[in-house]
This record gives sequence, C-alpha cells and structure tokens, in this order.
Amino acid sequence: MLCLTGPTRAVTIDPPVLLAPMEGITDRIFRSLIAPHGGLGAAVSEFIRITVAPTPQRVCRRDLGPPIGVPVALQLMTPDDSHLAASVANAERAGAAWVDLNFGCPAPVVFSKCAGSALLAHPERIARIVATAAAATGLPVTAKMRAGISSPAHLRELVAAAAEAGAAAITLHARLRITSYDEPATWAWLAEARDALARCARPVPLIGNGGIETAADIVRMRAETGVDAVMVGRAALADPFIFRTAAGGPAPTVAEASAWALGYLDAIGSGSPKAKQLVRYWRCAGMLADPAQRQALLRGPTPAIAGFFTSLVPAGPAPPATRTSG
Repeated sequence: MLCLTGPTRAVTIDPPVLLAPMEGITDRIFRSLIAPHGGLGAAVSEFIRITVAPTPQRVCRRDLGPPIGVPVALQLMTPDDSHLAASVANAERAGAAWVDLNFGCPAPVVFSKCAGSALLAHPERIARIVATAAAATGLPVTAKMRAGISSPAHLRELVAAAAEAGAAAITLHARLRITSYDEPATWAWLAEARDALARCARPVPLIGNGGIETAADIVRMRAETGVDAVMVGRAALADPFIFRTAAGGPAPTVAEASAWALGYLDAIGSGSPKAKQLVRYWRCAGMLADPAQRQALLRGPTPAIAGFFTSLVPAGPAPPATRTSG
C-alpha cells in the first residue's frame, strides 16, 4: 500500500502499482478499459501543458474522464510557476485525486521550451514549481522525473529538491533524457534515489518507473531497488492484463486478450492511428510472436487489424471479465 499525503487530503493506492502518464496512449479511454480487470492501484493522466493562461477546470475534467474505480491524478507540465497555482486549484475542483508535475518528458519540442526534462538542469526551479503547486491545494502533489539529462550526476540533488519543496512522492523514470525507450532502464538509479530520499530532510516515498516488461518485473523492481511502488508504462499497452497478473490473477487467454483489443479498437474508432500503435507493442497472451505477422498488420490496411483479433474470438457471448481484488 502507498499513501500520498497532502496538506489536508491523502490518497491510498492499493496495490502500489500505477499506470504511467504516456502522451497518446494512457488517455481516459485506455484507463477505463484497463481498470476493470483489477490489480491497478491508481493512474496518472497524460500531461496538460500550462502555457499563457491557467488550465481551465473543464480541460482538467475532460482529461480526467469519468471515474474508473481507482484514483486518477492529473499531470501538469510547465516551464515555471506562472499560472500554476490556478491550474492546480482547477485540477482539484475537477476531481483529480492528486496533482503530478512533469519533469521528465524528453520530447525535443518540450525540451526546447525549457519544460519537462529540461528542468533537470535547474533543481532550484523544480523546487519552486513543486512548492507553488503544493501551496495551492490540499491534495498531494507528486513529481515525476528522469535521472538526468545526459548524466545521473545530480540525481540525489534533484529528488531531494522536489521532496524538500513539498512533494508527497517522487516518481523516477530510470533513464536519462538522452536515453531511448529501446535502451534498458538503469534500476541502480532507483536504489540510489531511494537512499537519497531516506537521507534528505523530508523523506517521501519513491515510485519506480522504466524497464517493466512483464508482471514478474513489477515484483522484481520492488525487491531489487526498494521502491515503495511501481509505475507501468508501455508494458500496459503490450499487455493490458499485466496489473491483474501481477496481483496474482490469471494470465489472459488469447480469446480474452483479443476481445479486449476489439473493445479498444471500437472505442478509439476504426481509422485511429492508435490501432497500429497497439499492434506495434502488443504481445498479450503470447500473440504476434512472429515478427512477419506483426509487420504484415502494420503495413496493411487498418481494418485488417480488427479482422485479425476478431478471428481469435470464439463465436457467442464473451466470457465475463475476471477481477482480482486489491
């Protein structure tokens, strides 16, 4: 169990396994289809970037979406503290369980605007942003960051700056800004951050992120690094049942996995580019193990993707979803 404590409100995350914020992936549709299968403790929305005005309450509410049975945080990204307090207050009014701050996005367009991972060069600005957000709400405020831009040399300083400024927890993606997702995550940095947080003036929990491929990796990350919780990103798109399996529930069958994929394709619309994004990552129930089959779907017409999954679902009513408690 993970408890995030704010000035007047707290959030309990049980089990301590979270769905990561991923632009273009973990939107409200995806979250709503993941949560019912169990094993998910909480989720964080895709980031909303604060620019020339406070983020309106209606935008916060839109990105949060309807309740899904687990706490959902709203992630905000900003290069400084301008309009931040009002945006945080609007996130609270919109129903966010807590507010997460993005200090990790590596995208060049974000980096060039001195937001996301660009702030890793400025721990004092991270501290000011965290302090402003924490002072604007009774909700917990968390900070998500990478281990550094091109080096983890200032990792301890970065996590301590956010914690001592008022963050209720730190989420560390165990890669650098320059590290691609195809390169392995460095879990040793999680252990280092955990040690740094234990020694700083205001110890707070650490959520580990990066390098999760299977349900077994969720358990292994906690055992090897000492993190208090685990955040799962692309592996949830590859296997939407990873949370259920990690919680001790059954692994999905090919039919069950295909039925989930069809529900997702129906929800996003037949022409959405997210259909091929799903195929690119998909490995649920051992499917698409043949690279040639995956490439054929990626190169072919989008409707063929639905046809592929339809062929793997038995005729007749689908079996009821299995939910794992916790």
